[in-house]
Amino acid sequence: MNKKIWGVLAGGALGDAMGMPTECWSLEKINREYPSGVNELMDSNGEDMFGRKLVAGSVTDDTLNVLMILSMIKKNDGRICVDDYISELRHWTENSPISAFVSGPSTLNALDKISKGIPIEKTGVSGTTNGASMKIAPIGLISDYHDLSTLVKNVAEICLPTHNTKIAIAGASSVAAAISYTVRGGSSIEEIWKIAFEAIHVAKDYGYDFPSASLLFRMNQARKILREESEERIILRRLYEEIGTGMETIETIPSAFSIVDLAKGDPLKAAHLSASIGWDTDTIGAISAAICGGMNPEIPEEIIKQIEKVNNLSFIQLTSEIAPFVN
Repeated sequence: MNKKIWGVLAGGALGDAMGMPTECWSLEKINREYPSGVNELMDSNGEDMFGRKLVAGSVTDDTLNVLMILSMIKKNDGRICVDDYISELRHWTENSPISAFVSGPSTLNALDKISKGIPIEKTGVSGTTNGASMKIAPIGLISDYHDLSTLVKNVAEICLPTHNTKIAIAGASSVAAAISYTVRGGSSIEEIWKIAFEAIHVAKDYGYDFPSASLLFRMNQARKILREESEERIILRRLYEEIGTGMETIETIPSAFSIVDLAKGDPLKAAHLSASIGWDTDTIGAISAAICGGMNPEIPEEIIKQIEKVNNLSFIQLTSEIAPFVN
């Protein structure tokens, strides 16, 4: 199990770092700049949408939020304490030199409301973006997918201040359930889809009813594309054009699960595909490669060492800190 936990954490950071240079690029631009796809860790490009100057292997807010939740879980002996997570998030947002470039709109909006004294029960009622799903892996680690009602309750609790909407909680629940399944020995991609659908169904009673298209319908449409096509480039283009690969949950989640399927559970392949698909490449990569990392934690050592060195991380240490709370 420890190896699988390591795979989730390292895989998530890999997908994040691999997708960083092409974040917010169109599929057409990626194809022009990298005709063979994005197949290695790279520095941020001179045409970076945010003007960032990040070295190859740098992670963004996807991984940083995962680290904050890991810290919160450790501090509270395996329990969820939203106030501690918010405190860390506020400190990072106010002090990090890169927070303005990588923090999502739902999170920034919620933090602004919290600073004005608005109760956290009301600060996330318009948060529909993938910020809930990108950080949810630790909740999947400590929550058993065999008890989806408790898993979804835990997801909803951490989503409350920033993403307290039905669509965001449903998307995050599907990811947490998939992570939970893989670290507990699951390796069937068909079963991952099934568990994701079940988690979305259980999550229907949580969150503010902010308008959204049907996540279940969009997930099924994504699967239809996978059944109809066999060529990777065509699949990526259809996901980009028909499902969407942007920062909204309704787009990110179907595309991320499709990448897991298309990569056949290989985290490095998932990172490559995600970095090449366009729009929110780093978040789709963080989610899909984390799920794949739980399934197949055999990731090239030199790549993970580079990510660890650049970001001052140790995935072995992080694994040892969260493992006591995973059963």
